[in-house]
Amino acid sequence: MQNWRKALESFLNDFQYASDLAGVLVCGSFVTGNPSARSDIDVHLILKEGKEWRERGNEFVDGYLIEYFCNPPVQIRKYFEEDHYSRTTHAAGQFATGEILWDKEGSVAGLKEEAGVWLNKPFKEIGDTEMEFMKYGIWDTLDNLQDMHEKEEKGITFAYHNSLNLLFDQYCRYLSVEQIPYYQIGAYLSDKRYLKKYLKPPFPDEEFSRLFKMAMYLSETEQMADMYEKLSEYVLSQMGGFSIDGWQMRSPIEK
Repeated sequence: MQNWRKALESFLNDFQYASDLAGVLVCGSFVTGNPSARSDIDVHLILKEGKEWRERGNEFVDGYLIEYFCNPPVQIRKYFEEDHYSRTTHAAGQFATGEILWDKEGSVAGLKEEAGVWLNKPFKEIGDTEMEFMKYGIWDTLDNLQDMHEKEEKGITFAYHNSLNLLFDQYCRYLSVEQIPYYQIGAYLSDKRYLKKYLKPPFPDEEFSRLFKMAMYLSETEQMADMYEKLSEYVLSQMGGFSIDGWQMRSPIEK
């Protein structure tokens, strides 16, 4: 038995609410492959139907950090729904790629099947009003960055990388692509192993991907300003174009 499995088995044997459990699913890098020295063991402890509490925590066992999530099935389904509304697949991805260790009532297998359905469910497309405000936001961010560059402000590198992350998420929203954590964007755009590991389709715009990968590694402020302008103009053109001169947007008030 692998050492990490021994550590997990020891943790489960000592879990104080073991009698309340209907099943266990382990997920993360130790299951999907290529764990690092900092990888923890992610484990979902599924409570029996009808339980009305949840708990999450962390514990070191034999040198391995175990991060556990203890929930009844109804709460896991809520996570699937909430994640989808937020354009993420975090919980569904864990269940779809996870390994069932045991399943007394069949509830874990059911959740794993439901996770696959959520992964294949398209995200809601943005409406016309949201897109117009998004286009204005893209122009405004570019204008602010250009202003910093012209003033030779020292914080431009920080602003540039934050603006890149914002632009990436805005374009993903427009394309109805899930939100990718900033620390995974490089792998998402470049590494086929990442896509396979997390069951993700490749980014749908190869030209944007090519430009964005170049933009991530620039270090000269002049190049940063030029590249951000190029990326912003590309995204705005894909959205149908934008001109600040005469731009206006009327929408109903909130009630």
